[in-house]
Amino acid sequence: MTDLREKNAASALSESAWDARLEAARAELPFARRCWLTLGLMDSPDLRFVPTAVGWGHSGEMLLPLCVSGRRAQIGCYGYGSVAVSADWRGELPGFADLAEVVCRDHGLSELSTLIPPADAAPGLDRQLGHWPTRPGRNTHLLDLTEGADAVWKAAKGSSRTAVRRAGTLGLVASAALPAHGDELLRLHRQTLGRNGVASAYSASDIAFLLDGDQAVTTVVAEDDAVLAASVFAVGRAGAYHLMQLTSERGRKANAGHLAFWSALTALAGRGIGTVDLGAAVGDGQEKFKAGWGAFAAATRVVHWQHGEAR
Repeated sequence: MTDLREKNAASALSESAWDARLEAARAELPFARRCWLTLGLMDSPDLRFVPTAVGWGHSGEMLLPLCVSGRRAQIGCYGYGSVAVSADWRGELPGFADLAEVVCRDHGLSELSTLIPPADAAPGLDRQLGHWPTRPGRNTHLLDLTEGADAVWKAAKGSSRTAVRRAGTLGLVASAALPAHGDELLRLHRQTLGRNGVASAYSASDIAFLLDGDQAVTTVVAEDDAVLAASVFAVGRAGAYHLMQLTSERGRKANAGHLAFWSALTALAGRGIGTVDLGAAVGDGQEKFKAGWGAFAAATRVVHWQHGEAR
């Protein structure tokens, strides 16, 4: 398409230039920030980050956290794919096929894909890219927080409320995580993954940003100097995203995870968050946990384009 070649182009940025432009841009989702991408790249070492700016005629500039493997690329690699636009962006985003054609042409790729939240989960995001053709992805679980934490508490199953109360009767208290909890959070992450035979690739410096109160809401339940449980949520314009639920063996027995989770929901409601994405359920236990708090299943959306596809 001559129009695309003349007016639109994708170019790679340095990581410092990416950070600066992203800071001035608008993004509905938080996952274009390098702190989140670093975690995703550690989990998927076959990917490499290619920070990409796409100039689109008179509309403005898009920022794509492109993650590349061979001739295939995906937008984002942790949570959902996030597209940021320059502050002066005008109009809706281009169609995905048009965007993918330019990105693949200028980066020597043959395939581009991304994953976005369920329809209606983030109205601002739907206004931005709701016209992109999608197919259903795996289910996530959405929790409506628009009526506040009290409404969620009343609607939760009795077993969930009982678990929180039981943790309280054992003298456990939840609080916002502090930078001093970094080593304990890492230990807890390794223990939680280890129960499922998975090794944690993270270091304390990789997850330090989870404790600064800016990019995430992280709550912990501690006993003496040991953290028994933690809940971690990413926070963006479109809502909050439950990314980690960590517990020690002692924490599991004391229902500390439920207490940390409930404390985080209360903090999110205090920030005015309306929708919380609790993520996919792996196994009946996770399904029961999410449903116990009133979350409902909804399909994520996969967007995909391959060179040579009919337009």
